[in-house]
Amino acid sequence: MAYFSGITCGRKFIHRPFITFSPNKTWEGFIGGGVFTMIVGWYLSRFLAQYTWMTCPTNQFTFYPQALECELDPIFHESYNIFPPQIFELLPDALVRMIPGVVEVCAVDNNNGNLTACISGEISHTHDHFELVLKEVYPVQIHALALALFASLVAPFGGFLASAIKRAYGIKDFDSIIPGHGGVMDRVDCQFLMALCTWVHYNTFIKMATVSVPKMIYMYKLLSPSEQMEFLEKIKSLN
Repeated sequence: MAYFSGITCGRKFIHRPFITFSPNKTWEGFIGGGVFTMIVGWYLSRFLAQYTWMTCPTNQFTFYPQALECELDPIFHESYNIFPPQIFELLPDALVRMIPGVVEVCAVDNNNGNLTACISGEISHTHDHFELVLKEVYPVQIHALALALFASLVAPFGGFLASAIKRAYGIKDFDSIIPGHGGVMDRVDCQFLMALCTWVHYNTFIKMATVSVPKMIYMYKLLSPSEQMEFLEKIKSLN
């Protein structure tokens, strides 16, 4: 997305260089890439959530894959979600009010226990926070937005670091296996930061400390015969 935005809009609006050691990078590519990445992440995550190969885990890979069936995680079901109001505090109030569906919540007579939707011109109303209720939205779409935002604002600096390393060694690309694009490392240099962010985000906000029956059976088969017998004895003692 950043590459596409840079090609179509590069240096047409902002003429100041973005990164001195990587002159081909532009502000248009950075900003436009962020906007389009979040748009694609929002709709693509909803589209992929319809397919079990994207939502059901598997413990093994085969050359002849079969249809997957599982109980879908709640993040792949449409639900009623309240967008975190703390995020709106990072943005100017005038900009937040322009977002479709946002409701401004006010305190009546400065009483934070008495909140209601703000009425323009009402003297007794003072701003408390903004709310955005998302209906018929997959929770995975909200997670996709968070990852897309990181991919747009932070992950590119992995590429900038790679550019600095190449410039220090006086080389254009790490390799030439891909004509016009260098090597594989030149294409995935941002993925180091992105992979770390995805792992932390998944384990912090998505992963639940539960074990499914198929996973228990799979783990049981990995045990030695003596460990399997011990496991069965422990299960019997629970009854």
